[in-house]
Amino acid sequence: MFFASLNGPVWFQKFDSVFQIIFALVTIAISMFSYKVFHFTKDKKFKYFSLAFIMVAIGYLINSFSNLLIYLGIYDGVLSSLHEFNLANAFFLASILFTLMGYMLLIIVSMDLKQKRLVALLLAIILLFVAFSYQYFFKFHMVSFLLLSFITWQYYENYHKKKTINAGLVFASFYMLSFAELFFVGVMFFVWSYVIAHVMQLIGFGLLLTMFIKVVAHGRKKK
Repeated sequence: MFFASLNGPVWFQKFDSVFQIIFALVTIAISMFSYKVFHFTKDKKFKYFSLAFIMVAIGYLINSFSNLLIYLGIYDGVLSSLHEFNLANAFFLASILFTLMGYMLLIIVSMDLKQKRLVALLLAIILLFVAFSYQYFFKFHMVSFLLLSFITWQYYENYHKKKTINAGLVFASFYMLSFAELFFVGVMFFVWSYVIAHVMQLIGFGLLLTMFIKVVAHGRKKK
């Protein structure tokens, strides 16, 4: 059996909110360590990296709250037309918006996009997706997969060029995060796919946090 907004197994519903909170805490930690790296290096990309993960963290926190509303029976999570729009659905759509905005900012940083019109176009596409997407579970995870795949590709090229442990950790992190999105979509065929996706996300964020802890520790030793 599934619960409506997330298409996850009913028995996993309690754990889902817990995972969302854990993801929020880990991404907040990534944001904090990224900002510390910016403090050491004065490289603005780490400042924007920090901002991106704050957005992702906010998305997870809002999503956890939306899941709680479903669990308490306040709403069933289904949004099929505009007249059915309510506050609970607004929370869930807000979580999608913050998450995709965070991913988009990561693309801008990783690809070093500087043309303001191109950046504005990408952000407008995200806003339109959120505004007009009603079957949002599968569309959200497919769009997330595409965004994270481009980020993964960029950091693979970076790892191929540098061949360092930190570059490898970043590549492995986004590789896990991107494929986790496919497992979310795969829940329609295999219910345990939803759980596997959460585990992959946890590993992905853990690898990224490990990399930033290593960089900050190395920066402190230099002082």
